[in-house]
Amino acid sequence: FSTAANAPSAEYPYKVRAGMILERVPTVMPPLEPWEEEYHEWKLARQNRRRKELPDAFVDPFGDRDVAADQAAFDSFTPAPVVTEEDKNNDTKSTNRRLCDHVYLIVKKGDVWQIPSGDWNPGETLRQTANIQLLNNFSDVLDHYIMGNHPIGHVEQDGARTFYFHTLYCSGETVLIGDDASDFMWGTKEEIMELLSPEEAAMCDEALMSLKAKSGWIYGGEPQECAREVSEKKWEAWKKTQGSEAPKED
Repeated sequence: FSTAANAPSAEYPYKVRAGMILERVPTVMPPLEPWEEEYHEWKLARQNRRRKELPDAFVDPFGDRDVAADQAAFDSFTPAPVVTEEDKNNDTKSTNRRLCDHVYLIVKKGDVWQIPSGDWNPGETLRQTANIQLLNNFSDVLDHYIMGNHPIGHVEQDGARTFYFHTLYCSGETVLIGDDASDFMWGTKEEIMELLSPEEAAMCDEALMSLKAKSGWIYGGEPQECAREVSEKKWEAWKKTQGSEAPKED
C-alpha cells in the first residue's frame, strides 16, 4: 500500500485504513456448574481414599512445619468476588468489570461507535497505523501486546477498506486524550456488537470466533465452553452406568 497519497485511485479503488481490536482477557475463572462441583467432590473423595500417609521425616525433614497454622490460613482464605463494584455500578470505562469474560475497547466518534481506527499514511505499516490510532485516542500509559503482524479481518465501508489487528491489554488506565473520540467503553462481544455498524459487527463476530478457536485453550472462550458441555454429557452418561448418584467406590 505504498501509494503517494491515501486516496482512491485507479490502482487502489479504495481508501486504506487500519484499526486495533484491544482485548482484555478473563482474569478469574467462572463459577463452577453444579455438575462440576459434584465431579470435583467425587474426585477429591477418590483421591483421599487412595492417599497414603508419608513419614513425618519425609514430609517435614527440618521439623519446622506448623500444620495448624497452615490449616488456619487455608480456612481463613476468602477469594476475591467475581462481581465487582464496577459491575454493580455498570462502569463500562473500567477494565475491572466482567472479570469472567473477554471485553473489548470501542470508541465513539460523532454518533458512531467503532473500533479505534484511522487512515493509513505513506511510510507506515498497517500495524504501525493501527497502533498509532489506538494511542492517538488513549494515553501511552496504556500497555498492550500486539498479537502478530497480520490483520485478523477487514471491512469495506464508505469507500474505504479497514484492516484490523488484534492486541491484548496488559496494564494501564484507559483515558481519552485529544478530541478524535468523545466516548469509549469496555464491553463483551455481545455488548459491542449491538453498538457497532453491521459491517464491523459481522467482522468481529467472525474474527473473534476464529481467535477463540485457535487460542481458547490458553485463556478461555467459546471452545472451552464447548468442552465443558461435552464433559458434562460424559459425566452424566458415566454416572448412569454406576447408578443415579456419583459413584462412591472405584
